[in-house]
Amino acid sequence: MIGTEFEFFAPRALDEALDLLARHDDAKVLAGGMSLVPVMSLGLAHPAVVVSLNHLADLDTVSEEGDTIRIGALARHKQVGSHPLILRHVPLLAQAARSIGDVQIRNRGTLGGSLAHADPAADYPAVMLVLDARLRLARQGNERVVPAREFFLDVMTTDLAPDELVVEVQLPKLAPAVGVAHERLRRVEGAFPIVTASALVEPGRRAAVGMGGIGPTPVLLEVPELFEGDPGDAVFEAIGQRAYDAAESAMEDLNGSARYRREMARHYSQRALRQALARTREGATR
Repeated sequence: MIGTEFEFFAPRALDEALDLLARHDDAKVLAGGMSLVPVMSLGLAHPAVVVSLNHLADLDTVSEEGDTIRIGALARHKQVGSHPLILRHVPLLAQAARSIGDVQIRNRGTLGGSLAHADPAADYPAVMLVLDARLRLARQGNERVVPAREFFLDVMTTDLAPDELVVEVQLPKLAPAVGVAHERLRRVEGAFPIVTASALVEPGRRAAVGMGGIGPTPVLLEVPELFEGDPGDAVFEAIGQRAYDAAESAMEDLNGSARYRREMARHYSQRALRQALARTREGATR
């Protein structure tokens, strides 16, 4: 139950929403509501102003422009997981979207809302790093584009200013030969994952794995050694050790110790990369 009063605004144009954020320093943005409503109900947030984005037009579209896929920030997880352009050109993102939460969350939660909230356990942040995504941010009278690698700063902390909104995610199209895999460890169906691993393998060019749920921000690991001869068990053991080392900022909570998270980073990064590599050989990346 939300026990404090607040002003509620539901603008119908982006400029109107940005004007509200510029005028109210203590405003909170409501998109899908999958994060804000629970924390308000628990009394962990008491905003004086709530600005709903749900009546804004044209912020939930998916389009292509040359070699780039452009996704509006209000695209729901279900849309991200099923849109033909995303399935064809950035299937790793579609895999991650389909694994999020439960049916209700996938139908209400938004891509931009999840990225702006920047929960370390969320599925999207590590995927954004692997896909070399760029986020278009808007504020009153100004826009800028920020690489995903520079966007996530700390636990639920991003480069987003208080009066800015994420309005679009821009993703380079993947080549048809690229293999991808999104793996996650969670206790029960619908729960946040404890650890995620998102892998991409483009034969002869690039192999990488993004790890989430480990530390304050997602971790990106480039693994060119996957192309040095036949990648046998020794190669994957070495990659697993690199993943363990890269997870040095692992956090500890009720789900597991820091060491447990580092071991899971080792295991799940190997697992995701093996699957992505297998898919390049099978030609089943789409």
